[in-house]
Amino acid sequence: MAYVVSISEARKSFPEYKFIKALTPSVQKAAFHVRKNRKNFCLKLIAPDYGRARLDREILAMQSIRHKNVVRLVEYLFSSKEGEQRHYILEQFIGGHDLTKKLVPGKCWNLGAAYSFFAELCDGLSALAKLQIVHRDLKPSNVRVKPNGSPVLIDFGLARHLTLTDLTSMGTGAAIGTPTYFAPEQFTGTKHDIDCRTDLFAVGVLLYQALVGRHPFFRDGMSFDELREAVCESEACLRARKFTVLPKRTKLLVSRLMAKERADRPLNATLVVSLLQKMEG
Repeated sequence: MAYVVSISEARKSFPEYKFIKALTPSVQKAAFHVRKNRKNFCLKLIAPDYGRARLDREILAMQSIRHKNVVRLVEYLFSSKEGEQRHYILEQFIGGHDLTKKLVPGKCWNLGAAYSFFAELCDGLSALAKLQIVHRDLKPSNVRVKPNGSPVLIDFGLARHLTLTDLTSMGTGAAIGTPTYFAPEQFTGTKHDIDCRTDLFAVGVLLYQALVGRHPFFRDGMSFDELREAVCESEACLRARKFTVLPKRTKLLVSRLMAKERADRPLNATLVVSLLQKMEG
């Protein structure tokens, strides 16, 4: 269930900001478009039950990177009132809308537009990968689309830092994130199996949606177990008519991105950027 805070309550805590509107909340955060000194920001109020260790990892991820396709942290704030600590994040405000609005069922993107968009998205992922950070929850609502059409990765609440010790036991399952964009290892493995190629599987799912006009695995009414079986075992999506008529190189890239085994996927996002740019050219 989303963490919801009324805009009037938020104003009381932050009178120095002009509140423009409430943004879509997540389970861990209530979010608002705010303005101060003629500058726009995204103010996120952290849910009281959001683990401090997890929050620290999210802040670390955002502090570590400066890239045009990744949201920028402006400030991390906290306050203590009546013995209760409250935490807040001030981020760069990304105008436009999220990717959900562009992935319309039954509508297929122009090939050139898809190559350009996903090359930029993967460039952002490449910057994360160089810091050994896995986003781990890449989905349409976590990709903002700016008015100029450029994508921006947001929400690092589930990011995994490959160089840091895990917050929970390594034997714990890897099923953290959004199942409709899980890679097979998120259904069947442990956190040891999660790396930057896990994000690339989600890229493949998103790219398939853009080019074919439907999700490769999920169907309305599908149970978790049915979804797991489709993601881990089925390749029926590669035989769909709208997929089979795509250019050969495009089909090869999408099928490699959605390979069941991590070792069969592209080595990194930088390689995917290069392939998409060549197809675009």
